[in-house]
Amino acid sequence: LTTNRTTILEEAFNLEVPIKIPPPCPPRLGLDVTKYCRYHQSIGHNTRDCLALKDKIEELIQAGYLA
Repeated sequence: LTTNRTTILEEAFNLEVPIKIPPPCPPRLGLDVTKYCRYHQSIGHNTRDCLALKDKIEELIQAGYLA
């Protein structure tokens, strides 16, 4: 991908692409509270570094929702 995952997620929301957002993860000790993932709606990692979101974006591309 040439665009960061955060931008792709925002654009997908704007286009009303059917993205099933996972339920928020409960906070755990040791997580980096300065990082927030909009896809997971929880702390611990940034949206741009989210591997699950990377896989979801690839799935949406294959399904024809994103180009």
